[in-house]
Amino acid sequence: MTCEEQLAQWVNGISIHNHDRDECCPDFSCCQPELLATQEERTLFSSRPDAKDSMLMMFLGRALSAMPKKVKVHIAGDAETRTV
Repeated sequence: MTCEEQLAQWVNGISIHNHDRDECCPDFSCCQPELLATQEERTLFSSRPDAKDSMLMMFLGRALSAMPKKVKVHIAGDAETRTV
């Protein structure tokens, strides 16, 4: 599944984990259905490239808030492309 196919399904309310790339939906609702963003948020995310970074952080915050306190969370990425 391509990222574009996954995004199109998610915008329509169908959260599918992309097993080809091992990627969650932007709001992690494929793995935690209760985190599904509103239709308005999903549409905004897909139509406004300038809003994506802040919305991804919002979705991550929601996901972290929903985690049990005992769970250790590790956020990984490529240190060379990371910006602070």
